[in-house]
Amino acid sequence: MPREPFVTPEPRAFTESLGVEPAETGEGVLELDLTEVTGEPLRLDFSPLGGSVRLRRDGLDLYREGATHLRIVETPGRTALSVDFATGTTTGTLRIEVFPRVAVRDELLLS
Repeated sequence: MPREPFVTPEPRAFTESLGVEPAETGEGVLELDLTEVTGEPLRLDFSPLGGSVRLRRDGLDLYREGATHLRIVETPGRTALSVDFATGTTTGTLRIEVFPRVAVRDELLLS
């Protein structure tokens, strides 16, 4: 079964919403280093072609494949990144709240 495409925002959307431009780290991987804007170590690497994401934060190193959609979610007083996943019988969402404070929520569901 073919993999779903990984839909990501345009690079300028990250700059406009988060104040950080994604940097290419090689082989089609982009990195958002949010350390300066959050005041704590926080990095999100994502590969639009490979359909994967890697979140690193204070000893947490979370890697997921099967990413289908990365969104910037803005509500009054809050900004977050949300990544949807689908691999075989597993679906889920990784939500990274960036403002006003850093929080990570990872939900996986088996169908």
